[in-house]
Amino acid sequence: MEASMAELKLLYYLPVFLMSGLKFMVGVGMSLLMHLTFWEQFLLTAGGGIVGVGFFTYLGDKVRAWWRGRRPAASPAASAKWRRLWERYGLWGIAFLTPPLLSPPVGTALALAFGSPRNQIFLRMSLAMIAWGLFFALLGQKALHYLN
Repeated sequence: MEASMAELKLLYYLPVFLMSGLKFMVGVGMSLLMHLTFWEQFLLTAGGGIVGVGFFTYLGDKVRAWWRGRRPAASPAASAKWRRLWERYGLWGIAFLTPPLLSPPVGTALALAFGSPRNQIFLRMSLAMIAWGLFFALLGQKALHYLN
């Protein structure tokens, strides 16, 4: 059985999409290495990030429980660092720091830990994914232009 071009393209795009939902900047790097077009890069990284946030916001309780069981408890100093970050920037700050610095699972877990409503987490982080996806797609196209 022969794979269609659409199926092959999907397999080509899937790693960028999935990685963007786990580690946004790795997805951005992969899209640059693959020389994706602006729209491919933007849609795959922002879309993957949004799907990752959605997954961890609405379905991540079991993942978080599993993760807690595999990892030692956070030190008081680490907890204090996250609390200061939350107190200083709130949900909007965490949302906009998530794509470039944190990751969708970490940003979502922080927002949930501080009691943010799930719908607000999803909305704000989705907007941040779109903004950063647009920014990095534009930056990526400029970089590819100068490298070629």
